[in-house]
Amino acid sequence: MKNLKPIVQYLLITAIGAYFLYFVFKGTNWSEQFEKIKQSDFSWLALGMGIALLSHYLRGLRAVMFYEALGYKVPVKNSVLAVLVGYMMNYVIPRAGEVSRCAALNKTDDMPVDKSLGTVVTERAFDLLILLILLVAVFFLQVDMMQTYLNASLGASAASVPYWQNPKVIAAVLLFSGLIFFFAFRKKLLKLAPVQKIISVLKGFSEGLLSIRKVKSPLLFVIYSFAIWICYVLMMYFCLFAMQPTAHINFAGCLTVFAIGTIGMVIPAPGAGAGPYHAAIVFSLGFFGVAPEDAKAYAILVHGAQMVILLTLGGVASLMVLSSHRKKQYGTSQP
Repeated sequence: MKNLKPIVQYLLITAIGAYFLYFVFKGTNWSEQFEKIKQSDFSWLALGMGIALLSHYLRGLRAVMFYEALGYKVPVKNSVLAVLVGYMMNYVIPRAGEVSRCAALNKTDDMPVDKSLGTVVTERAFDLLILLILLVAVFFLQVDMMQTYLNASLGASAASVPYWQNPKVIAAVLLFSGLIFFFAFRKKLLKLAPVQKIISVLKGFSEGLLSIRKVKSPLLFVIYSFAIWICYVLMMYFCLFAMQPTAHINFAGCLTVFAIGTIGMVIPAPGAGAGPYHAAIVFSLGFFGVAPEDAKAYAILVHGAQMVILLTLGGVASLMVLSSHRKKQYGTSQP
């Protein structure tokens, strides 16, 4: 049964991706899609992909700070190669990137996989915090625009919507009611297994965040972390100019598209979120009047460009890691 579990999980993840791909691209005119992509301004796409590559370098550079705190002097080059290997594996096997990244470091620098995995958990905790901050910011900056779009889709005007149905009011009421409910019944709630599980996850999350105190310069770690996410957003922003139907979207709108697209990327699916990501991008671009067919073309363009680049660079990085490992073995075998 234990051997069947990963197979069942992979089949389920594949089914999720397949469902979203079918949902998004059902009835798509592919010749029309390719024509839209051919008309793109690839100079903007190249600029966006270049900034994405900078984010990968910064991720490798940030990781070195943790390795040093653990007593391992890992060259930045090897750290970046490990990051690229991890990204490549995410396109092949969902969520396999972290383990593959750690395995690459083990081959190049003899760093134990369990120790490097611990650093990945901390990195993910900090990245999740930044993503949550971004989602909250997008909610309060763009909620009125989203409500106007949804009202128009449902055939209602903003004036006809009661004040108590305002998303900000609903969010505030739910938060306030939730806090009152929790404190009123906290003794009983804390005994429930699901609540204890959530507390355990939150405890691990907080411990991961606090572990940045171990690095030599926590402030530099924070700067690198925000710089990585700024690169992600700028990549999306410049890629919007690559296609005429999306070129009108401003930076605030880009944040909305990026935030929703990131949620789609987080959903496990083969091809680094292929399917959920496309659905999220098509949905978010609809807020800004982008036709579904144009939104599909944009999603294919950006996701496809990243896939080609990361599969290529990841493959080269894998060969470099194996070459380094063999040289190290050959060197140690010499008398």
